[in-house]
Amino acid sequence: MRLCFIAIRYDELNEDPDSYLGIARNLISWRGYSTPGTETPTAFRPPLYPILIAPISAENAAWARGTLNILAVVCASIFIWKSAISLGLSRSAQILAILVYGFDPLLVRYSSLSMTESVCSLMSAMLLWRLVQQEPPDQSRNLKTSCWKTPLLTGIVFGLCVLTRPTFWAFGGLFFLWSLFYLKFQKGATTSQLLRRFALAGLGVSIVVGPWLVRNCIVFHSPILMTSHGGYTVLLGNNEAFYAEVVEQPWGTVWDGSKGPGQGVWAHKVNQKLDQLELFSEVERDRWMANQARETIRNNPTLFLKACWLRFIRFWNIAPSGPAAENIPVALLRLVSLYYIVLWGFVAVGMARIVRFNFAQRMRWIPVILLVIAFTSVHLIYWSNVRMRAPIVPALSLIAAAAISRNRATHQQQLNDKIDIIGTNDTP
Repeated sequence: MRLCFIAIRYDELNEDPDSYLGIARNLISWRGYSTPGTETPTAFRPPLYPILIAPISAENAAWARGTLNILAVVCASIFIWKSAISLGLSRSAQILAILVYGFDPLLVRYSSLSMTESVCSLMSAMLLWRLVQQEPPDQSRNLKTSCWKTPLLTGIVFGLCVLTRPTFWAFGGLFFLWSLFYLKFQKGATTSQLLRRFALAGLGVSIVVGPWLVRNCIVFHSPILMTSHGGYTVLLGNNEAFYAEVVEQPWGTVWDGSKGPGQGVWAHKVNQKLDQLELFSEVERDRWMANQARETIRNNPTLFLKACWLRFIRFWNIAPSGPAAENIPVALLRLVSLYYIVLWGFVAVGMARIVRFNFAQRMRWIPVILLVIAFTSVHLIYWSNVRMRAPIVPALSLIAAAAISRNRATHQQQLNDKIDIIGTNDTP
């Protein structure tokens, strides 16, 4: 299906809405990681995807970028399947998880674009696979005897994730805090054992992310761990124009100028203000925009909460809206909406089933659930739309699959209990 979609929309592979292609072409032309069309260094976008596509960034290599997206889907499907096995899902549930991921309309749509969604979902699937196969932090025996390579490789995978989508940092922090909290109420493992595991994971992260951090320190004289894009993203969803033209308007209103000057005019005014203040570097602009967003939030707490609710709905919307929905037939949009309505039903049932799994099995699901929570939480504050949901599609696929799975570990335990009861009854 994705091959057909890419063939139909092949020309879109040479479009560059987020400047990834431009940065990649600068890299391959030895102009460094710089703003497209210039040699000005940038940290506005995370670096992994431009580095990946740099050798295939030419206009006549669009087929190679399409192939990369297809390969990402195939590899992600394998990791989702392996994760489903580690989580104890039945064979039919394993197949469902792969199908949910493979036919997800959001990822199908972005498979014909030179953007991060396909690769990012692969990194997410790989990270979940690494985490769900590890023992819970209370298993002291495994913490003592497990190979040092396991947390190190997990850290490397996490590093690749944050270099694709910095939002993964929120998940990493949440997972770390949960592990410490969980350990506090468990007997067996000590804090030092858990910290050893995280230290090795941190080393893996440093190996991957360290060069990016060092480069930014040298070039921008600032320790940019993520990107210089965060201030813009938070201001985009927290400014008075957006509040007035979208948040205070009826549901479905988009920032297209129908209720005011529009997003383009607002962006132009922001750039004018930055120029007037003589803030020309990315670091200075990023800090100013982050400060403006914080000021807007402080001055408009009620509208901020309404905006958070709006961003939550947009993140979990059943169909794209605004420019993303343009040129899509109404019948197809309705079909997509129906797909997600059914999927959200499966996710709800899956969550209910997970809660009923035995304790050890529930603990294996924690990384899957925390990934969903982390991305949802971040996009309550930062700019949000359906596209931001792409990294958690592997997690949603696994949760939805749990809806039809009879957990194998639980089933085996029930059989053992029945055998014990029969054996007791037969005892004279």
